[in-house]
Amino acid sequence: MSAAGAAIVREEEPIARHLPLRASPGTFEKWIEVASEAELLAVIREARAEKLPIRVVPPFSDTLPPEGGVGGVALRLGGEFESIEAVDGRWRVGASVPLARLAIVAKWKVLERAGGTVYDAVEDGWLSQAIVGARRFRGRSVEVVEGWVPEPKAMVVQVTLDPSVTVKPVRAGTAFREPGKRTDLRGVLRRANLPTVRLYDAALAEDDPAVLVNRGDASPKQLRLLVQAVRERVLTAAGVELEERLVAPGRGGRW
Repeated sequence: MSAAGAAIVREEEPIARHLPLRASPGTFEKWIEVASEAELLAVIREARAEKLPIRVVPPFSDTLPPEGGVGGVALRLGGEFESIEAVDGRWRVGASVPLARLAIVAKWKVLERAGGTVYDAVEDGWLSQAIVGARRFRGRSVEVVEGWVPEPKAMVVQVTLDPSVTVKPVRAGTAFREPGKRTDLRGVLRRANLPTVRLYDAALAEDDPAVLVNRGDASPKQLRLLVQAVRERVLTAAGVELEERLVAPGRGGRW
């Protein structure tokens, strides 16, 4: 695959270089960075022709690293996908904009501790209420939509956000989803005596028992073992079955 026109193309790109948990010794088979929609469409057409899966890997992606390498194309949306523009009291934001940066530029303080990028937040679902319009790749081209309805087979490239809408961001590194409106995730973890629990260098954060951290050289296996051990402990101690939030890098699939 030549990926003609793409901004950056690298073979066997180290995974740990691009994930905050920094644990995987493996590589992305093909790492491609595009800076425009035209480049994006060209890469997708070429990948389809060669029957290669495409996985979007946003910067600072809130994901667990894999044990080994990741095949196919790892796609980073750069350039115009990192832009922020004020439009009539709203914000037109590229998919790869880190939420912490948006918090500063848009003075949207609730986003200051949110993990990952706009792309991650759209995938997580908690940003949906603030989306008043979007551009997304679906089928063979980029389409413009009003409002937001989740579409599993679409790749969001830009959203228009209303900062007056109340959203509840997920803090960076949060390993589990909230179990329900009547059950507080962090309260459950504290009652199960899990703050600061540690397995080698895999640990839960001292200031937040729901956040998974790598204190040095934790392997992907150790990080996953800790998450599973916490789930089992909470189920035994509190009767609550926690759902993992952190997924393997490269949300989505073949476009």
